[in-house]
Amino acid sequence: MSDPSQTEPLLGVLESPRSTAGGESRGHVATGASMANATRPVLPQSRRMRLCEVGYEDIPKLSSLFAQTRMYPLLLDSPTRFIDVAAIVACVQRLYASSHGLGAWQAEAPDGAFIGLFSLLPIEGTADVEIHVRLKPEAWGRWYAIEGTRLLCQRAFEVVGLPRLFGYCHPDHQRVRRIMSYFGFRDLGLCEHRRQMAHCYELDAETWRERGATLAH
Repeated sequence: MSDPSQTEPLLGVLESPRSTAGGESRGHVATGASMANATRPVLPQSRRMRLCEVGYEDIPKLSSLFAQTRMYPLLLDSPTRFIDVAAIVACVQRLYASSHGLGAWQAEAPDGAFIGLFSLLPIEGTADVEIHVRLKPEAWGRWYAIEGTRLLCQRAFEVVGLPRLFGYCHPDHQRVRRIMSYFGFRDLGLCEHRRQMAHCYELDAETWRERGATLAH
């Protein structure tokens, strides 16, 4: 297997559920990102990054992040319009309040620099959850995918208590597929996911307990 530290950390797509496009928002827009981050719950962090809740003041940076799909065809498509990204944030805010551990979190370097977005999101119409990672291009190949995906897997299985976790990626994105393999995800083959063809991967709790114990911290 290729060294996963050299892979581009892009696992899936974050898309606004249509049922929440007109939903009421929670919280308020802070006067600055530093003020907002100071009041948000902080998730477990790795040596070089921390995950924090997203808010409405983060819509511009999220829109810019999702716009990468226009430049990098191996990324699954994501919305970029303000109203669509605002609906995503509204949905995520509801998840924070009601899901007991699911949601989306922005990744930050110790100096506060924005790295990208890590998510655990319910799959519509099922009781299952999928993992998403979308990082800024300048953060690719720097181990952030490994660190962040480990944090998400730990949260999914050890905090939320999920029996299994799914992931999806573009069929031709070999680097992402190596990341999936590194964490023990089982390749289930091609499927249609959010109106796009994608490779589907599954990681169950037992495999994570065995695999997670062998991963370096």
